[in-house]
Amino acid sequence: MKRIISGVLAMALVLGGTAALPQGALFGESVITASAAQGNYYGFDYGTYNDGTVELLRYKEDSDTTITIPSEVAGSNKIYFSRELVSYLNYETPATALTIGPQIRDFSSYNVTYTDAFGVIYTYYDGDKGAHPYIIPNGMHELTVSDGLENLLTLSGTPIVAGRTNIEYITLPADLKELGSYSLFGLTNLKRISFPKESKLTLKAIEESQLGYYKKGSSYVKNTSFVIECYKGSAAETYAKQNGFKCWIVDADEQDAFNGLINIAEMDISTPKDKYVCTGKQIKPAIIIKNGSDVLQEDADYTLEYQKNIYVGQGTVTIKGMGDYSGSKVFTFSIIPANVSGFNAFAYSKSATELRWNAVTGADGYIIYKYDDAAKTYKRAAVIEGGKVTQHFFWALKSGTTYKYAIKAFGIAGSSKEVTSAKYPTATVSTKPDTVNFKLTSAKKTVKITWDKVKGAKGYIVYYKTSPNGKWIKLTTTNKTTFKQTGLNRNTTYYYTVKAYRKVNGVQYNGGFTTKSIATK
Repeated sequence: MKRIISGVLAMALVLGGTAALPQGALFGESVITASAAQGNYYGFDYGTYNDGTVELLRYKEDSDTTITIPSEVAGSNKIYFSRELVSYLNYETPATALTIGPQIRDFSSYNVTYTDAFGVIYTYYDGDKGAHPYIIPNGMHELTVSDGLENLLTLSGTPIVAGRTNIEYITLPADLKELGSYSLFGLTNLKRISFPKESKLTLKAIEESQLGYYKKGSSYVKNTSFVIECYKGSAAETYAKQNGFKCWIVDADEQDAFNGLINIAEMDISTPKDKYVCTGKQIKPAIIIKNGSDVLQEDADYTLEYQKNIYVGQGTVTIKGMGDYSGSKVFTFSIIPANVSGFNAFAYSKSATELRWNAVTGADGYIIYKYDDAAKTYKRAAVIEGGKVTQHFFWALKSGTTYKYAIKAFGIAGSSKEVTSAKYPTATVSTKPDTVNFKLTSAKKTVKITWDKVKGAKGYIVYYKTSPNGKWIKLTTTNKTTFKQTGLNRNTTYYYTVKAYRKVNGVQYNGGFTTKSIATK
């Protein structure tokens, strides 16, 4: 779903479908002057005109299952649809839900009447200025009309019937004043209609033979699976009682006594796992709901509405009862960063170590732990900000010393709560040994090398060469602190160095070196 952020639309990210259509957009007439500019707004190609009007020309995100119609584009809320876009929404889009923003105004001068040809749902009236139609594409099955439709007075007439029997769920806005005869008649698959708590509808405004009925042949049939979701004492509750429909009293405990329905929130609800790893895509875990030993079935006993559930923190899914179950429950689960992979430690110098790892999707940073030998546990040593950072150095360390590190990815959830990956990989490394301090003495065809012991070293490697730029030749590897080379040429200069080394977990770490020369006798 494309998320449109604007002051006009931010309050209206709910499912459903609507958009105002001026007469020119419906019938291809020219109603405004030539386009002054073109652009793309969250998937919509649009043109702007000299009078400030915006025409939505086409929608280019063909894979979207939810489309948001903006209430403001390029600073204008004077918007209408091209014939091409209307045709796409009705016959080509894979979307099954359409967002309705607050009222798109300023179309009264076109004096448009509704038409079923493009799927008009309802008409609102603005005094004597005329009627304004709204559309819902053929594939939509859930409609939520947002609050903020200040001029919406009635939902009346029969346009929703033609080609719109696939609608299953409807949520009405608080602004609605009247629900007229046959306005929602004929919806054979309608399962639930929801009324807001602040609904202004009165019993007189809800006329007969519309909610929960459809026509079969010459007879009127009652939809036995139809449920009205409303608040106690409302006109919708009265209508449900008078017509024998199931009614969910969403703010009262006594709803079960009225309907014999079971509150879904009281069921045993769980997921297969306690925590789910962030992947950068929406997470939709399976939901297991039990009534005792009976396992409830989705789309028969309840419906699920998942939030975006993309980022590290808390994922949510809204469970709404249906059939024999009423009410709703917001169920939460944890989304954590993946475990860090590719974690390795390297000896950078005799006093520094280098750590490297692979970036973790969705991470806000990393926590590095260092093993405390005295406490025999890992303790937090550094916090790395930034999920794309994959390297860190520790400085001012002891030479020839073993260090153990561990790492976890973290994400910041609500209220700055730190959420970390489940496990941490470890890496062991040694700083390099100190440079060996050695001295040379010569005798006839002989050179003796002696050196000081280096702390932490396992042994020493002695090298020599016959010229300043020559190749080093290894003489010996020893754990002693002296070595004598014999059989050399007399009165010849030779070059020497000694490296200390140590091994940790099979890895050898060599210290630095200096070069010294001496002539034989």
